[in-house]
Amino acid sequence: MTTRIKTISGALAALLLISLLTISFAGCGSDSGGTTAETDSGTAAAETTTEETAPFDGLPPDLRFDGAKYVIYSREDQIWMNEMVTDEMNGEIVNDAVFNRQKYVEDRLGVEIGVVRAPGIWGNEGKFFDRLRGSVQSGDNEFQLVAGYAYFVTALATEGIFTNLLHVPYLNFDQPWWNSNLRDELTLCNQLYFAGGDLSYTMIAQMFATFFNKSMAEKYAVPDLYETVRAGKWTYDTLYELSASIANDIDGDGEMTAADEYGLVLPIGNHCDLFFPAFDQPLTARGESGEIVIRMGDERAVMIADAVLRLYKENEGVFAKEEDKEDTYAPFINGSALLNIAVMNFAIDKLRDSSFEYGIIPVPKYDESQKDYHTLAQDAYSLFCVPKNAGDLEMIGAVTEAMAAESYFSVTPAFFETAMKYKYSTDENSIEMLDIVRSGALFNFGFVNSVSCENMIHIFRYMVMEKKPYTSLYAKNESKYQAALTKLVDAYKGLQQLQG
Repeated sequence: MTTRIKTISGALAALLLISLLTISFAGCGSDSGGTTAETDSGTAAAETTTEETAPFDGLPPDLRFDGAKYVIYSREDQIWMNEMVTDEMNGEIVNDAVFNRQKYVEDRLGVEIGVVRAPGIWGNEGKFFDRLRGSVQSGDNEFQLVAGYAYFVTALATEGIFTNLLHVPYLNFDQPWWNSNLRDELTLCNQLYFAGGDLSYTMIAQMFATFFNKSMAEKYAVPDLYETVRAGKWTYDTLYELSASIANDIDGDGEMTAADEYGLVLPIGNHCDLFFPAFDQPLTARGESGEIVIRMGDERAVMIADAVLRLYKENEGVFAKEEDKEDTYAPFINGSALLNIAVMNFAIDKLRDSSFEYGIIPVPKYDESQKDYHTLAQDAYSLFCVPKNAGDLEMIGAVTEAMAAESYFSVTPAFFETAMKYKYSTDENSIEMLDIVRSGALFNFGFVNSVSCENMIHIFRYMVMEKKPYTSLYAKNESKYQAALTKLVDAYKGLQQLQG
C-alpha cells in the first residue's frame, strides 16, 4: 500500500502544479491552459496506474479470475452515463480516470468489466428496476453489480433480490474508500444491501455547498466568509442576515423578479431536504436497545423547521423558485446574487462560463453550538448493490473492492482535486472549504430509506410549498411515517429469518 500512496501522491503533486500554473482567476469560465492540464494529468494518471508495484487494495497480490465477466448495470443519463465505465479516453481527466480504473482492475484481477446502461433517472426508475427484477427472477447472472438511483433503489431491499453485502468476500467497509457512516446507518438486522463511497464520484457531485459572488461580497462590505466559517460563526442567523441585507429592485418595475438583486438564491425542492442533515438533526436514530425511532418531533427539529420556513417565506432577500424552472438560478448566474446554495456539480453545470469570480463555503450550521459543518448528498447519487443471482461472490467482491480502492486513489482525486478544486474553483480558500464540505456529509437511515417511509425527508418541501406550520404537518403525517418505518423494519426482520 505504501508504494501505491507514494506513486499517486507524486502524480497529484505534478497535476496540481500544472493546474496552479494554468488556472485563470478571472472566473471559472476561463479555459486558459485547461485542455493541456487535463490531457497531461490524464496521461499521468494512466502511467501511474500501470506502475503498481505493491497491492494497495488489501486483496491477495496473486488473486486472479481467468477472464471472468463482471457486468455493471447503471444509468445512461447525464453525469451517470460514464460514472462506472467509459468507452474511450478523451483527454478529460475524470473520464480518463474512469477508463484507466477499468483497465487497471481488469489487468489486476484478470477479469473483463462491462456495462449495461439504461434510462434510470427520475421518471424512468420503474423501467430500470423492472429489468433488474426480471433478471433476478429469470435466474440468470446478467449483472454482477448495480449502480442504482439512491433514492429509489433502497425500496427494493425488502423484495429479497439483493445479496447481503456483509456476506460478500473481500468487501472491507472499514477501508477509507467506503463511507462508514452510510454503512452504519443502513445496516439493520445484520443485513447490509447498499454501499457507497469513492466508487461513486456522483456522491461528491451531489453534495450541497454554498457559492458566493466575490464582487457582490466586496460591493456590500460582507465580512470575510472564509474566516466566518473557520471561526465557527457561519450559521443560520448569519445566512439569514446576509440574505435580508440585499433585496434591490434593480430594474425599477416595482416587483422583485429574476432581474433584480438578492442576498440568496435558494430553490424550492431538493434544497429543502438539506436542512435537517446540515443542522445535524436526524430523521431517525437508534434507540437504547438498537431499535430505529423517529426523531422528527424533537424540540430541536421543530425549531429548525420554523427557521427554514422563515428563511423561505419572510426573508425578502431570498430568491426562491421551484427547481428546474428557466430562471431558478438566474440571479446568481447573472452575477446579481450574493449567495447560492447548490450541489457541487453546479460549478460544472452552471458556472463554467461565469463572468465573475466566486468562492465556495459549506452550508451553514444551525448555530454556534453545533460542532461541525454538515451537508446532504442529494439523493440522485449511485448506491451499489449485488443481485441475489449475481454469480461468483468471491470474484464480485474482489472486483468491487479493487474498483472502489482504485477510485479512491485516482477517480476521486481527478474529480475532486482537479475538476472541482482547480478547474472550477478559483482560490486556495475554496479548496479548503471543499474539504470541509466533503468530510461533513451525513447519511441517516431515514434520509436514505425515505422512499419506503412515506417520503419523510420531503416534509420541508411540503411545508414551504403549502406554507403550513411544521408542527401541524408533522402531526398529520406522524402515524403514517411510523407505520411505514415499522413495516420496513419488520421486512428486514423477515429477511433475516429467511437467511437463518
